[in-house]
Amino acid sequence: MKERARPAPRGREVSARPGAARGGGRPGGGATRNRDAEIKVCGRHACRALFARRPGRILRVYLAKELVKPFGDLLHACAERRLPYKVVEAAELERLTESRHHEGICVVAAAPPPRALAEVLAAPGPGWVVALAGVENPHNTGAIVRTAAHFGARAVLVEGAPRRLPPVVYRTAQGGAEWVDVVTAPALPAALAEARRAGFTICATSSRGGTPLFAAEIPGRAVIVLGAEDVGLAPEVARAADLTLEIPGSGHVESLNVGAAAAVVLAELWRRHAHP
Repeated sequence: MKERARPAPRGREVSARPGAARGGGRPGGGATRNRDAEIKVCGRHACRALFARRPGRILRVYLAKELVKPFGDLLHACAERRLPYKVVEAAELERLTESRHHEGICVVAAAPPPRALAEVLAAPGPGWVVALAGVENPHNTGAIVRTAAHFGARAVLVEGAPRRLPPVVYRTAQGGAEWVDVVTAPALPAALAEARRAGFTICATSSRGGTPLFAAEIPGRAVIVLGAEDVGLAPEVARAADLTLEIPGSGHVESLNVGAAAAVVLAELWRRHAHP
């Protein structure tokens, strides 16, 4: 496509309409692009983290006019690699990211290769994995990924087939997705059994009874299983646990938000096993 001069570094402009970008065989262009192998990351912190950690995976960039200067270094990198970028209106970003809360930028990147649970479990030494059972809200998932990164979790485990995360997960994770993989497993009980064989203790969380978190004996290798807020853990998942943990509190509310619960439990693991 034709270059267009603008105050920012010049790069090839690309349309945000599916299939409209052209660029021969270069990354980010071409009619044969495999969109199943792409992820969309929105949010300023998330896009900054992607640029810092995995710049070689960036394919194309869409951003609001007011972000051209703050993200000038990203656009320079696009120009040097001859990657397309485009200044777009808010409505176009909303359509791309399927969210009104895109923060003015969307980076399309090559999806990283999926990481196998066996690889996560094989590393020696203390480590914890967060398993989500029925947690469907992408904002909660993103918040948990952010918390998992802060407290050094190895991965976040979800049930189902490998799939792309929606852009809102990356935005809510605030860069945490560059440090913590989201690993999928066809069936959560089988994945928990695999973790147990690898020496991990399966710890379910519950607001309806269990060992108080701060008094529980939690080994350094643990899988923390969190359920959906409305229904909790399914019986087959709860039965797979070696230990059930309850977060003590005033009792004024029934339970914590699943993201808040994850933060409390992971902070306790970090305190005990990473910085005792």
